[in-house]
Amino acid sequence: MKTRTIKKKEHVLFEDKKEFNHYMPNTPLVTDWRNGNEDDWVLCDDGQICMVLKKGGLKNGSNSENIYKYYIRTIIGSFVCKKSNSMEGDMRKNIYTFGATDKTSYQIVKERKKPTNKEFLFAKYVAKGDDTVDAFMKVYPAKSMDYAKSEANLLMSTKRVQSLIREEIEKVMNEADITPLYILERMKDIIESDLARDSDKVSVLKELVAIAGMRDTEKKSESVTLFQGFSPEQLDAIGNNNVKKLASAKKEIEK
Repeated sequence: MKTRTIKKKEHVLFEDKKEFNHYMPNTPLVTDWRNGNEDDWVLCDDGQICMVLKKGGLKNGSNSENIYKYYIRTIIGSFVCKKSNSMEGDMRKNIYTFGATDKTSYQIVKERKKPTNKEFLFAKYVAKGDDTVDAFMKVYPAKSMDYAKSEANLLMSTKRVQSLIREEIEKVMNEADITPLYILERMKDIIESDLARDSDKVSVLKELVAIAGMRDTEKKSESVTLFQGFSPEQLDAIGNNNVKKLASAKKEIEK
């Protein structure tokens, strides 16, 4: 017998019928798991026995009302109820996805190569100035602010979402005729201006040094600048400090 806690509730996976009958005498058992409903105990294809935690329907598109297949979620994982599928094996790390891939939801989001439609929308909200948590809650159903913050930070850490945001910012900058050349010229004007404060000139010089890849610190890190037509200050104005990572990143150099 194995146990697993899901949403603060402990669930049991029995090894076989003998063990199930010992702990759950006189309890009905559905021998074909595909016919199981929520709270039914079902027999897996390898002889294990578990409870159906949820039964749901799969539809042809989000707007469709026609369910074409059902699925069940168990302590082992989620399985589509069709004859060609088998329910067996060890408990998967992620019980909310179908298929044999044993990855957590974090791994799936982190390793995804192609952005989803919702990620496109999330990137648009962030690029136009929304806080990342607010942007997430506009696109995804979130039960709590802590969950939204965690998931938004996860999306912001992926290269595909960073790229989407950078592309959206570039569109806005181009519409305003703010090109990389325009920004560099304005920065040069500040440095050469007799009216500009020394502190402003130093700040601008630091940014130009970073853009040129000339910065070298005591920690021996090199600046890898992805200058795409906007400065860190402009990225900060988007509304979230994490976006600054889109403009520049640092990587340690071996001593």
